[in-house]
Amino acid sequence: MTDNYKRNPQGYFKYILAIDSETTGFTKGRDPSVGHQAISWGIIVADAHTLIPVEKLYLEIKWNDGSKAARADHPSFSVTASDIHGLTYNYLEENGIAEEDAVLLIAELILKYWGPTQQLHCLGHNIEFDIAFLDSMFKRYGIDLYFSSRQYDSNSMGFVAVESFTSNSFFDTMGFPPRDAHNALQDIEQTLESCRRIRVLWNDFVGINANEA
Repeated sequence: MTDNYKRNPQGYFKYILAIDSETTGFTKGRDPSVGHQAISWGIIVADAHTLIPVEKLYLEIKWNDGSKAARADHPSFSVTASDIHGLTYNYLEENGIAEEDAVLLIAELILKYWGPTQQLHCLGHNIEFDIAFLDSMFKRYGIDLYFSSRQYDSNSMGFVAVESFTSNSFFDTMGFPPRDAHNALQDIEQTLESCRRIRVLWNDFVGINANEA
């Protein structure tokens, strides 16, 4: 029996991958990434015990060939989404990186903290949405990510703890100022910090009483 096994609880993991994306849009159904792509990522590697950030990454990504073809077929493609996050095709053509380069940068980050075989425990607001887009982006380049069956969703946490139904209401309740626009890195920073605050509140005000009971 190793020392780590003695010290840590069953199911323990050292790091959590906190992710948020902005996209060209989404498709209703089981896989929202069908026919769309992520065009920005906010990614934080955090200590799973403290929920304090260890390393951050922000990427803005050019449209891939599929998105360009979709706009050619349907001139309204991604217009609604870009009105929300402000990442237009022209802006990304000038400022974004190629999707393949984004995959390489994210892969380097994952390999640095998880290696090639450890499963990824992810955290985010409506996390299954972002996992779908991350998974599909990597699959386009022949890479399969190894996701844990257990993921951590602040959307569910917010509904249960403070009866919030959107990220805006959740962040407002957790004490953050209103946002002018959606930004993937700011969103995941606030998501992670909100989860950290809830954990601190539990440990300081509830955990002690629960242990005493």
